[in-house]
Amino acid sequence: MSESQIFENARPRLWGLAYRMLGSAADAEDAVQDTYLRWQAAERSAIDRPEAWLTTACTRRCIDMLRAAHRARVDYVGPWLPEPIVAAVGQELAAETTDAVELADSLSTAFLLLLERLTAPERAAFLLHDVFDYDYGEVAAALDKSEEACRKLVSRARKRVGSAETRFRPEPERQRLLLESFLQALRNGAPKQLEKALAEDIEFWADSGGKVTAARQVLCGAQTVARFLHKVWQSSWHQYEFAAAEVNGGPGLILREAGNTVGVLSIATTCDGRIAGIFVVRNPEKLKPPALPT
Repeated sequence: MSESQIFENARPRLWGLAYRMLGSAADAEDAVQDTYLRWQAAERSAIDRPEAWLTTACTRRCIDMLRAAHRARVDYVGPWLPEPIVAAVGQELAAETTDAVELADSLSTAFLLLLERLTAPERAAFLLHDVFDYDYGEVAAALDKSEEACRKLVSRARKRVGSAETRFRPEPERQRLLLESFLQALRNGAPKQLEKALAEDIEFWADSGGKVTAARQVLCGAQTVARFLHKVWQSSWHQYEFAAAEVNGGPGLILREAGNTVGVLSIATTCDGRIAGIFVVRNPEKLKPPALPT
């Protein structure tokens, strides 16, 4: 197998790891490209296991990029959300965003937000072991740490991620119906009806990056969120076209005004069929390809 083919075979997994590490399709592509350049310059005779070498190179590059990104986010205006990955309904996400071993929920906005609680090494160890199914020996090699240290990293990550009571994702069709009911309640202008669809401890996140008008803080509670959504519907959202889409692997909506995309909405749900989280990306910089379908 040629050196180029070896890399191309590994690309989908590398991209999937990088996106989950960085929360940005563009940054993930940069990390994979940097890995490719290192692969081209590497001494092949010293590489026994190409896939392991590529995973290690990509993981370490992502850790460096994630640390730099966290420093930059100190000055980010308002809540930060990962860049959405969007596909038209009925279409699969691009090959670079999928992997045969991925967990369905590991692409969701809610899951990616939970990963933000982790340090860069915790995030890498957790993703490699629990999402991409690498054993602790492989994780240790990728992070240049002992297996025992990696076990501790994964254990701490599980506690931090699990402590948030990760929401259950119903069957896609059920979730799609829940989203349709939510949109209908908005259109009906009935805050009380809308409130019934929301979990008591729901959180509403809007990422504008300070570039467009949006809530500058996370809103909490069914009544607060319902009233806010009723207000924004009356002021501006009633003018938007809402198009169904697959957002980070689950049902979502694309918001358009005069043919231009102005937002991408996704949700998290509870096991009893209520909306536990609403995530709206409004930052224009995050609404460009490859995040959006052509």
